[in-house]
Amino acid sequence: MSVEAFAKVTEASKLLVEQGFAGPAVTKALELVGRALGVDRALIYENSTETMPGKRLAPLRHAWGSAPMPPLLRTFPLRDQMPGWVEILSRGQPLWELTRNVPGSLNVNLEAQGVRSVLLSPINVGTVNAPWWGFLRLDDCKSERRWPDAELTVIKTLSRSLSNALRQDLRREAMAQTREDLRTMMAICATGTR
Repeated sequence: MSVEAFAKVTEASKLLVEQGFAGPAVTKALELVGRALGVDRALIYENSTETMPGKRLAPLRHAWGSAPMPPLLRTFPLRDQMPGWVEILSRGQPLWELTRNVPGSLNVNLEAQGVRSVLLSPINVGTVNAPWWGFLRLDDCKSERRWPDAELTVIKTLSRSLSNALRQDLRREAMAQTREDLRTMMAICATGTR
């Protein structure tokens, strides 16, 4: 792996600090790191309680790719199809697998998307033991990549940067709501009405 990947994850982290978890910044961060690592897609999914009949699906929130983006990418059925993966991600650890080794219907799903190797890394907005918000997914559609430790370090760094940017945006939103609530209460106090 090249020094370029470390340089690009540093650039992506800086971009996320400056611009937050906004669409263009996240997409650019995914592209910077995705191109440096030579992956075909970088995707962010949010955990969700929304369901389809019999399935819990994680909706796609951000995406970058040099490979086609088939409609199957819109959601990822992780919780129902790979509970062991959910356990690993919920502990804050990334995981990867060759598509041919993925069991059941998730294998069919990944093969239909042209994925030969997939890596998932959690995005967490709370403490390590808090529920995780979602995950970063990287696809290699050209080769059965066995992700070396140096690449895992880059991915963990990107996941932490995404987590921090999202956490900061959520705090800003909460502070804005608190300010609005205080303005409303002050107006009520000033007029003496409820």
